[in-house]
Amino acid sequence: MSIAESVEHARPAFQRDVSAGLDALQPLIGRLAIGHPTPDGDHVVTSALRNYRFDTTGPAASDIIPVDGVARTLAIRAAVPAAALGALDAALRESVHYSRSRQLYGGTVLDIPHARSLLAAALADALTADALSSAAVCLADAHAPAAAVAVALSAHLSCLLLAEAAQQVSVLAGSTFYARIAPFELIEQHVRDLAALPTLVSEFADALPSASVAVDIWCGDARATAPRALLQPDVAAAIASDAPGAVEVHAALAEVAGETLTRLAAGGRADADPHQTLELAHRVALLTAAAAVVDGWRQARGSDAIAADPLAMEASLRRIRGRVGRRQPPLPTDLVARLVAHAEARAASGEEMAIGPARATVTPL
Repeated sequence: MSIAESVEHARPAFQRDVSAGLDALQPLIGRLAIGHPTPDGDHVVTSALRNYRFDTTGPAASDIIPVDGVARTLAIRAAVPAAALGALDAALRESVHYSRSRQLYGGTVLDIPHARSLLAAALADALTADALSSAAVCLADAHAPAAAVAVALSAHLSCLLLAEAAQQVSVLAGSTFYARIAPFELIEQHVRDLAALPTLVSEFADALPSASVAVDIWCGDARATAPRALLQPDVAAAIASDAPGAVEVHAALAEVAGETLTRLAAGGRADADPHQTLELAHRVALLTAAAAVVDGWRQARGSDAIAADPLAMEASLRRIRGRVGRRQPPLPTDLVARLVAHAEARAASGEEMAIGPARATVTPL
């Protein structure tokens, strides 16, 4: 079973419980060891992933991946964030149900502009994490030469996107978030568990440092989901033709990509301090996410998938640019309206909101 197949199998379990999702991935990745060694007992149960039994006995073999530190780390970093999107998807759906049922100020929560903006931002981040983790799974399954670096960057940023999007969703739930009112207590559970993943699992905690030593390898790659793809004339032409609203934000990100590639080509990491090295790697992760979003959009054009919608693509790119500049302005009202409409329609139908389109359409190697 490939990593992609394992992700598809485990995602429904993640929708119910992150711990159950990790159990479902065990045939691929084995049982995870806690990132901080504990002297007492063979296993520990945390307050966050309270239903998951971390292994403290050492590296565990899986049914698919042999006891190979590099291969197993790659599988964990590729599979877990991609499958964990199931948890965020469930939280998004529950937040829409709550926001539409809760009466406030003569309307519902979702009638409040700020609430709509929060939901749109969370969904845009979920779509970005979907595109980015989809690309990482493809790279890992193909055993691409640059997979180790790209997957580590993806794991770092995908975990961050998942945790922050879940936190935004929790604001929509108001007091329901901490009062644990059925059936919306699932939101609190997923927010807590997604935030704990990069803290408790060492493969995520050290993902960015491990990638930072070789980001130049990935930046020199010519694949459609590598940062260099943002500079391709055909990409700019496609956006100008079919997504004119995204021209400005794409150009801004392409400029950042050009500056980053130039810095790396000039040996920009050689005399950098550790903090600057990590900052550079984080920026490359953001540029990788932008390239993955654009590639997912290009491949999905002509379909009815949300990944094919130019407004959804623009919203994801604007959120990425906000992270690059460390200033996150609200999304424009037309983008908010499009994403909220999608969220409401998917919540009503019970379909997945952010998972599937990018994974199905991202360019294979």
